[in-house]
Amino acid sequence: MKNTSSPNKWFNRHNILKNSIKFILITVVVYFVYKQLVNNWSEVITYSWSIDYPILLLSIIMHLITFVFFSKVWCILIAAFGFKVSLWHAFKIGYITNLGRYIPGKVWPVIGMSYLAKKLDISEEVSVTSWVVALIFTLPSAFLAGFLCTSFSPEMQSLGVTKFLGPGVYWITALIFLVSLFLIFIPNKIFSLLNYILNFLKRPKINFEISIKTALAVYFGYFLCWISYGFSFWLFVSAISSQSNVPIITSIGIFIIAYQIGYLTIFAPGGIGTRELVLSIALTPFVGPIAAGIAIAARLWNMVVEIIAAFIALKIRFKSR
Repeated sequence: MKNTSSPNKWFNRHNILKNSIKFILITVVVYFVYKQLVNNWSEVITYSWSIDYPILLLSIIMHLITFVFFSKVWCILIAAFGFKVSLWHAFKIGYITNLGRYIPGKVWPVIGMSYLAKKLDISEEVSVTSWVVALIFTLPSAFLAGFLCTSFSPEMQSLGVTKFLGPGVYWITALIFLVSLFLIFIPNKIFSLLNYILNFLKRPKINFEISIKTALAVYFGYFLCWISYGFSFWLFVSAISSQSNVPIITSIGIFIIAYQIGYLTIFAPGGIGTRELVLSIALTPFVGPIAAGIAIAARLWNMVVEIIAAFIALKIRFKSR
């Protein structure tokens, strides 16, 4: 009799091993954040935290406005697929599914997006493709914004950070800028190249073409969205730390890079741990030992605003057909 249990056993062992590795990596990252917080706990607890509530409220409002900006850019992108989606429907789709990032695995926001998009007669293929294309545009625009703000910040140069990192940081910025130009002016050639790679990996192709005008609007739309996101973070830091001397441009760059590194850390749901580690290291030259406390507080601030956005999204109704 043919043994059919061995593939299942291998599959189960493979999943157990994969999940165990993820758990270990998350634990290691969280441990480093915890250790940094513990080592500076006396400074964190004795620091004269003074919350400026008007500025804190402004940071939350700016945070929500940024989410509206992101939704608007997706409206422009989905229009290139031939679908006209209202701003508030785009917001509903984006920020109900956004909370799926905190579930292990990166697929949950995509699954949720596909489910909600069907209520607007957008097929699963189109919604998933739009998500992939949005990712292709948002990553280079985010990293370019982040590296421009940090690499050429006078404060980072005065602290010797850029000198410590060496010329590599400028080469990375130049490379991202070059990729961005290709993405804007020959976007369909980039998609063809990606399709070749996807075909080699036996993955579904991107069946989509975009005009240069739309590519330019989507790219710079996301670029401005990330600048706005970083600005809301700077407002938050200013609201909880009256003695903070983090320059606005530097703060924007640090937040964007930390956010993207956390996003690309596939083993950490929502970039938990990784983002905090990068923020605490990058903020230390400006705020000293309380950097870890600010990084953890920023996570709570971010999650609260995401929950507020989800509640707002739940109140938005799709029109009956």
